[in-house]
Amino acid sequence: MQPLDMRLGFGLTELTMDSIEDDISEYFEQVVKEEKELDHDGEVSSWMREVGKDDKSMFGICAVSTRGKVKEGANTTEKFPLESVSKALSFALALEDVGADKVFEHVGKEPRGDSFNSVAAVENEQPGIPSNPMINAGAIVCTSLIKGRNGEERYTRLRDFIRKLAGNDQLDYNHEMFAAEEKDLNRALFYFMRSHDIVSGSEEDSLLPYMKQTSIEMNCVDLARIAAVLANAGKAPGSDEQLISPENLRIVLTLMFTTGIYEASGAYAVDVGIPSKSGISGAILAVVPGRMGLSTIGPALDESGNSIAGVRMLGKLAQRWHLGSFA
Repeated sequence: MQPLDMRLGFGLTELTMDSIEDDISEYFEQVVKEEKELDHDGEVSSWMREVGKDDKSMFGICAVSTRGKVKEGANTTEKFPLESVSKALSFALALEDVGADKVFEHVGKEPRGDSFNSVAAVENEQPGIPSNPMINAGAIVCTSLIKGRNGEERYTRLRDFIRKLAGNDQLDYNHEMFAAEEKDLNRALFYFMRSHDIVSGSEEDSLLPYMKQTSIEMNCVDLARIAAVLANAGKAPGSDEQLISPENLRIVLTLMFTTGIYEASGAYAVDVGIPSKSGISGAILAVVPGRMGLSTIGPALDESGNSIAGVRMLGKLAQRWHLGSFA
């Protein structure tokens, strides 16, 4: 059998972004221009509006190769909160901290097609167990499993992990965004799961870190650098430090592929075909194993809570350069 990194495509280091035509930056500009000429009838999340980040024309796209080369296209310095994109990262750290067996005692692996804030996802089948780590309930579980003596330490460890992935030690949560976020439903999910012994501890120690992580703020370049680590076998480009183990990375990318775009994950897998995680800020993190990490921003959302512009731009890139996992 081939080594794990070859089976994942991580061994194909010659197929980096350098082998994609040099006009990738020009193509980024083209797809952004095309987005600006289209209607975006989708809604912007209410808390994005509250903090003044509701400009539907704020389209951005960035790629970082596994060698660290950065290519940008419009609005790549504009900051946005990670929102649900953070779920893939807290899932990765939980796997690193306690191992897959422990994580999957508390959260499922199934692409049930649940919406991001689904209550049914913890009521059906095995009561209290969320269907997967990429919905709110599942992410609350994963963040609660991150090692820490209390909620502040747990959040700090996750924040520092994300800083390391992005190569930016200034990243932190936006206090105004955190204050604006809807919290009651997440509290209801937490207490329902606690009543079934899926999570434990106080709201401050086990839930608050999750609610902070969704408000961690960054730009497209930061997010694409994180995606490049996931594309580079869990190592930052140019580094030998293993930030995420290959086996845990395989699990994260698999569940990103099957559940990362919520109830639209199946259609996205067919139309785009890149392991991705979306957030209601309009951000999408996308990973082309062995080749590059991608990020997009476009605040107008479709009915599933995914960026209309981001899905469309990534689809165009995947088609032009055959980036899909089975292309």
